[in-house]
Amino acid sequence: MNQNLKENERELIKLVNFFRKRAASLIKEGKLGEDHQQVITACETLVEKLNIQAEQRAEIILQRENIKSIVKDNADCPKCNKNSHLKLIGVDKNDKGWKFNKYKCRRCNIEFVWHKPNNPWDTIPFLDMLVKQLGDKLKDQGVTKDIEDSSNAMMGQVQENIDKLKMVIEASDKDYEDMKSKELEMDKMIHEFKNHLLIERIKMDSWNKEQELN
Repeated sequence: MNQNLKENERELIKLVNFFRKRAASLIKEGKLGEDHQQVITACETLVEKLNIQAEQRAEIILQRENIKSIVKDNADCPKCNKNSHLKLIGVDKNDKGWKFNKYKCRRCNIEFVWHKPNNPWDTIPFLDMLVKQLGDKLKDQGVTKDIEDSSNAMMGQVQENIDKLKMVIEASDKDYEDMKSKELEMDKMIHEFKNHLLIERIKMDSWNKEQELN
């Protein structure tokens, strides 16, 4: 069975497989009408949809995990300036809602927050802020044209990278939201189809027992 399936999907597929084998056997024995073949076909179609959705879901989740790994905070202890004894102990937020990693240095026995966002979603506005601050600082200082041109070129490159990251994240967010919407629809279908199969199974078992008694 597909390892990417959720628990309710696994349960339904197990029920589908049981029903499909049982119904096919009874049809072959002439104990059920061919109309039940439509139910079997519907079962096979649903299983195919569940497997396709499971693969798509796994791909989208993996993509988001890969995006998360883009950001490395490279934290150092503010006291010993080393990272060899750091232990991640939690996450902190600022007033903007940006998330930062919180560490403990076991060598210096201190806790501190590394004030660089721990994820790409918060890194984008963080970098936007830094670019703006740098631009404002250059204006206030009244630097030479050469320094200004060099700084503008550097900020332009940074902004270009920010824009590329924005496009990747926006596409990922859209795929993720679409996936969640489909998941809700599929969960409802799974619930309804499972109940339908349980009813059909009871009918099938009851009808089979009547045939055996006659």
